[in-house]
Amino acid sequence: MNAYTEPCAGPNERATGTGSPGFGPLRGTSRAEAATAERSEPEAATAERSEPEAATAERSEPEAATAERSEPDRLGAFTAGQLGRLCDLVGIDAQRRTAHQRVLTDLLGPAADRPLTDPPASPSFVSDDHTPVEFSLTFPADGPPLLRVLVEPGCAARALPDNARAAWAAVGRLAAQWGYRLDELARVNDLFLPPAPHGPLTLWSALELRPSGPPGLKVYLNAGSRGAERSMETVGEAMTRLGHGRAYESVRSYLRPRFPERATLMFFALDVGPWAEPRVKVYAAHHHATAADAADAARLVPGASPERVAELCRRIGGDEPFSRLPLISCYSFTDTAADRPTGHSLYVPVRAYVRDDRAARDHAVELLQHYGIHNAPLDRALAALTTRRLSTGVGLIPYLSLVQAGRQAPRITVYLSPEAYRVFPPREDAGPGSPADGRRAADRIS
Repeated sequence: MNAYTEPCAGPNERATGTGSPGFGPLRGTSRAEAATAERSEPEAATAERSEPEAATAERSEPEAATAERSEPDRLGAFTAGQLGRLCDLVGIDAQRRTAHQRVLTDLLGPAADRPLTDPPASPSFVSDDHTPVEFSLTFPADGPPLLRVLVEPGCAARALPDNARAAWAAVGRLAAQWGYRLDELARVNDLFLPPAPHGPLTLWSALELRPSGPPGLKVYLNAGSRGAERSMETVGEAMTRLGHGRAYESVRSYLRPRFPERATLMFFALDVGPWAEPRVKVYAAHHHATAADAADAARLVPGASPERVAELCRRIGGDEPFSRLPLISCYSFTDTAADRPTGHSLYVPVRAYVRDDRAARDHAVELLQHYGIHNAPLDRALAALTTRRLSTGVGLIPYLSLVQAGRQAPRITVYLSPEAYRVFPPREDAGPGSPADGRRAADRIS
């Protein structure tokens, strides 16, 4: 969901050639150029890393570099290679790893065979460089990390109606293959997949990849599919149909006086398949919010700690408003008898508020250590995705997330971009107060 945080502020129709909204028109170095630059400065690369990072690089980067150079320069093979190395990292065996790679390339459809030297088939807003794939690792306090991959199945289509049809067909194939029912999705698909959908997306799907058992399937739908101005109405109707209308009312009441200048709805999401506790989720962007504002948004959820939310925001942006890209809240609903949401996640778009990925990695490490979680798997994951120095670009780590649900211990999620098409250069202005493109935030929203 990297680049979608600004389009959610208003209607943005999909158009070929659209620049990355978070960073303006596509710019920076290509993946091949970044790799060449990295290999030309090996001594500087090791010297610039912190000691834990350098130690990880010495063990992991030669293997990652060999794997990346040997892969065909096509979107499907490149991202499947990254996924395979991440599967190895979390203990997924070879047979399941291969099956997961096949599912990824199937979801990409015709886009999987496109050379990376060609521009993206369409401006997918999953990633800032329009790569239609994003990875994430969730770090529980008491277990190994969980791997997820997010894909835009209709990314090869240039028109939104075609995108919706391709995405719906891809999800249907997976559900049939795994024996999953799509009853809840079918009850709301007229709301989110209308004949003439508004952009910039229709349906994204995510897979939680487990060492045993079938993957967990998640479906993300555009809250503004019938127009951003109708997103409150659209999501409210969907929640009523699925039996969560009463619990959603607290969220609606909080968002309505802030809509759309200070809060907008982004996604409506459903868990599909064999989840222990399937969730319905609503994502809201908080424009120009401070750490205190984010804490207030978390107070809607019993059991969520507003203090933890504020502390995460202050680690990255202090008490200044987050004006480049917004903070995001996700409210989850699991019990139709409840009168409040049952879970809350905060997403901080760290790549908009740091100079480079080395700084983003350091924020992630500090956050993990704060919750007693070892950072070695994260460093191995970064080495599995890229051979470049973290200080040579920004966006490899787009988001850091804090998940709080019921009596469970807090969980940390680190989001990872494939950087299949571009590596964005380090930022010259890393503070939270000024917008990324140099314009006033109010101008950007209007």
